[in-house]
Amino acid sequence: MDNTIYIALSKQAGQFRQMDVIANNIANADTAGFSAEKMIFNQYLVKDGDKSKMAFAQDIATFRDTTEGKFKKTDGTFDVAIRGDGYFRVQTPLGVRYTRAGNFQLDGEGTMVTPDGFPVLSQDGEPVQFAPGEHNVSIGRDGTISVNNDIRSRLGIVRFDNPQLLEHTSSGLYRAEIEGEPVENAEFVQGFVESSNVQPVIELTGMIKTSRSVGNTAKLIEVMFDLQRRTVRTENASQG
Repeated sequence: MDNTIYIALSKQAGQFRQMDVIANNIANADTAGFSAEKMIFNQYLVKDGDKSKMAFAQDIATFRDTTEGKFKKTDGTFDVAIRGDGYFRVQTPLGVRYTRAGNFQLDGEGTMVTPDGFPVLSQDGEPVQFAPGEHNVSIGRDGTISVNNDIRSRLGIVRFDNPQLLEHTSSGLYRAEIEGEPVENAEFVQGFVESSNVQPVIELTGMIKTSRSVGNTAKLIEVMFDLQRRTVRTENASQG
């Protein structure tokens, strides 16, 4: 009977973590460039003395859905979406970070930055800078940035052999232990922003199913505890 409770508790713990993952996905459904996260469950077999093995539920990891999100037209001069694989490089106080969110803007000094004010890096690893009053900025499909047809800089993106190793930090930014490889034939689309690839209806459905499963597992645990208490009382009564 104890084993049943332990197995149920292992499932319950995984379901609570799954609820957190789903809730985070729903919260970021409108976050530009956000990649939905999914959980991976597995059976963990444990020997029960000389008896057959017990199968515990184990949430071994989460993984990101790297499917490209839909492009949202904004007509913003500094909004840029990446077509295909790759990540923008962003300079932060904690080092270079990576993102798919191209909802950029200019700060007071004419630097192209993220909504949090972090400079966007060019192909050469330098912040993209504009002089005061410069207009008619265009960003070509190859990332070339021009002002009145005068080339000023070029956006560069990098890719990773295993993007699952990227660690999400905050505001759609990711940290990597290794340097990414430059994408030679990168394609950019000006005036568009890649939306989150979260599918709210599917996530809400998953939330409801997980919530029901949590409730059912809680009832099972309660029943098993009640049976255990009754067994103990019966044994004590018979011994008395």
